[in-house]
Amino acid sequence: MNPPDVFENRLRPRLLAGLLARLWSRLGRVNEQKYQDKGWKSYAEKLQYKILMFPPSLFSRNRAEQIEREADGLRSARIFSRFCQVPDALQSRPPTCAVTFKHSGNAGDIIYALPAMKALSQGHPAKLFLRTDVPVNGWSETEHPLGKFGLTAEMAGKLKPLLAHQAWLSAVEIHAGEAVDYDLDAFREVPNIKGDRGDIMRWYSWLFAVGGDLSQPWLEVRPPPLASPRIVLARSARYRNPMIGYAFLRVMGEIDFVGTRSEFDEMREILPQLKHVECSDFLNLARIIKAARFFIGNQSFPYSIAEGLRVPRILEVCPQCPNVVPRGENAGEAFFQPCFEKLAGRFWQQTRPEDRVSPSSLEPGIERLQVFPP
Repeated sequence: MNPPDVFENRLRPRLLAGLLARLWSRLGRVNEQKYQDKGWKSYAEKLQYKILMFPPSLFSRNRAEQIEREADGLRSARIFSRFCQVPDALQSRPPTCAVTFKHSGNAGDIIYALPAMKALSQGHPAKLFLRTDVPVNGWSETEHPLGKFGLTAEMAGKLKPLLAHQAWLSAVEIHAGEAVDYDLDAFREVPNIKGDRGDIMRWYSWLFAVGGDLSQPWLEVRPPPLASPRIVLARSARYRNPMIGYAFLRVMGEIDFVGTRSEFDEMREILPQLKHVECSDFLNLARIIKAARFFIGNQSFPYSIAEGLRVPRILEVCPQCPNVVPRGENAGEAFFQPCFEKLAGRFWQQTRPEDRVSPSSLEPGIERLQVFPP
């Protein structure tokens, strides 16, 4: 692989790329800023890359992949260099002056961005702008309630009470084109940050060069007064693990389900004792999760809240998109069924030892679990 400076020289626009770039520019079909945001020096450089890729794409797949990796690395380095710089204004800014942020969602991505936001604020008040109706993925409406959009006005309205409840956030508003100190959507432009793997929380750390102890809670809510906390469950249509089944939870009594009506109806076919808990906003959702005996969920929004609260929790890991990593105490990852059953049994006993289930009370076909020792 070529050193970055050598490869950058190979991307320097030659005659053909330069002529085509000027032509499209005169026709008004080129937005140079768009390509610069993605790590290209110019639209002409992007054209030179396409010209460079053309022969290998026809005759050598390995060579084409190598060129693509080199280009991704170069663009990523440029983007990182740009965003790792602390704004000069922050150095001389009065302590009461807010540091501003922007995020377009999804809601879980915003929750996972909070530790980086707090670190970047450096003790200043933090102001978050939510940008709505921005396409951020390729999901359909059957796979995600919002389809391809990260946030809608309705979703932002439900999210704002939870965010506003965090003492260090001074304001949460809808974005209307305001300039901000930190664009938290920038990770989407970095080629070497792959959205289907890694750790969502680390994306912001990598981009803005901030750290912090991610094992500690970063969400604060008070639980509602509940006499008998129950298991809280959430399972979205996406991010499912085909090796995981939930039928064994039938022996664990009434379970509260937080999610959409269609998700609840599907899970109730498996767990008849499910109770659907509808929340007016996500602050109420967080309070329900805070009060849970323990939480079970896949890589959807409710799990991000459980992770932020550090409640006892089990994550159903999606093999095709493992981009959430539980941290700290009282966390477990279920990748295979035996592991899932063992974790659930352990959490059941640790959270309320007096409620242990004896093997004789298990339904037929459940004896094999052996997760509730006498």
